[in-house]
Amino acid sequence: MEPQLPYDPASDADLVGQCLGGRREAFAPLVARYYRPVCAFILKRTGQPGPIEDIAQETFLEAYRGLRQCRQPDRFAAWLFGIAHNRCGKWLRRKRPLLFPATEPPDMAVPAVVALEELEDQRRQLASLECSLAALPEETRVLLRMKHQESKTCEQIAGALGRPVGTVKSQLARAYQLLRGRLSGRASS
Repeated sequence: MEPQLPYDPASDADLVGQCLGGRREAFAPLVARYYRPVCAFILKRTGQPGPIEDIAQETFLEAYRGLRQCRQPDRFAAWLFGIAHNRCGKWLRRKRPLLFPATEPPDMAVPAVVALEELEDQRRQLASLECSLAALPEETRVLLRMKHQESKTCEQIAGALGRPVGTVKSQLARAYQLLRGRLSGRASS
């Protein structure tokens, strides 16, 4: 006697085909089949049990939406675990609040020092940008002013200056490249 399988013996491809054909209820056996393996994968990837439910839910929701948009994966399992992998990566990259023990209040001086350092760094960058802009030819500064301070399109700038659009785009690209070089410390002319 063969052991009973805990899920419908229909293959992944059959269930995916049914989902693509509009049978929403065909997705439920796929969820039942892959829920525990996806959760185990998420736990291994994140190393924390806290986000498992949220990431698993996002994974299956994205898979369902993908099937509703008629995306037919070659291999459902690989496709599903790819989605889970991407969701874990997104969760791992997100900014997290700094935590401190409940018995100790947070050190409020540290964020103020960090904020002052960031403000000083922004001031240095702004001063460097202003120096770099001042060193550009007047014609280039006019283009940059029209583009960024007056919010004109390249077509509008070309019309106002009586130049071809391609010329304006090329001049702007060269100006950006020159500014990037000067701001990063490479002296290019």
